[in-house]
Amino acid sequence: MLEILKETEGDLVAVQVSGKLTERDFDRYRVLLREKMALYGEIRLYFEMRSFTGWKPGSFLENALFDLVHGRKFRKVAMVGEKDWQRWAAGLADVVKAGRVRYFPWSEREFAKAWIMYLPPHSA
Repeated sequence: MLEILKETEGDLVAVQVSGKLTERDFDRYRVLLREKMALYGEIRLYFEMRSFTGWKPGSFLENALFDLVHGRKFRKVAMVGEKDWQRWAAGLADVVKAGRVRYFPWSEREFAKAWIMYLPPHSA
């Protein structure tokens, strides 16, 4: 299940995922990301995994392809999780998102929110 969080505003997309993501969940997520990318170019993503068990097979493949095509349009990504495999998944996401992903354990969730909100100035 995909829930769009109230923090979603401007170039920030904040979501919480739980259970197993379906193709319908991913379609909603992808539409939101594309809309934000069209408006802002680069976006920030706060991705919270709560009792998250993964993707249905088709959704996983769609997610991987989306990341390959749009990976450089993520300015910062905060992934918050509860399990070791989620930390590993964040490491894979970091590869296609140009080193812009940071994983936070659930106990550091508030720090992750603060980190994603902070935007250093673009370098000249």
